Amino acid sequence: MRRWFYLLIPVLILWSCTKDDLCSGETPTTPLLTIEFLDYTDRTTPKPTNDLALRLRDSDSTVVYASVSETTLSLPLNTEADQSLFFLINQASSADNLSVVELDIFYQRQDQYVNRACAFKTIYTNVAFESDQTSLSWIKDIELLTPTLEDASVHMYIYH
Repeated sequence: MRRWFYLLIPVLILWSCTKDDLCSGETPTTPLLTIEFLDYTDRTTPKPTNDLALRLRDSDSTVVYASVSETTLSLPLNTEADQSLFFLINQASSADNLSVVELDIFYQRQDQYVNRACAFKTIYTNVAFESDQTSLSWIKDIELLTPTLEDASVHMYIYH
């Protein structure tokens, strides 16, 4: 009789959980800023970065990505401020050919309730950016595709 009781306890516990008690991987949460890198001469062709390092412009210069060669990156924006500041460093492992571009992302934050388990997510609206790129920079152009970040689609193109 006790065996049935011990088997019944886990079943009852799992059965008593509701959907709001678990935050599944499919539940939309705070979006990341998704950037796609494209070729400057052929603006529809993805072009991987060359040994890219990405750092936050903060007192510690926190590393977000180190030595990546990707065509798409997703950046976490600051959920506690209306601005995120980044250094995009091309050929980061080469001290001689190092090329740095500063990218400042500005936005307004709106917190939306998801459910009891996931709590809130932040939606970014009125997104804008400033960059210190010049004609000699490794980044030739930046295009913001949408002023609102709500999902995992591509939000910005960087041409190099």
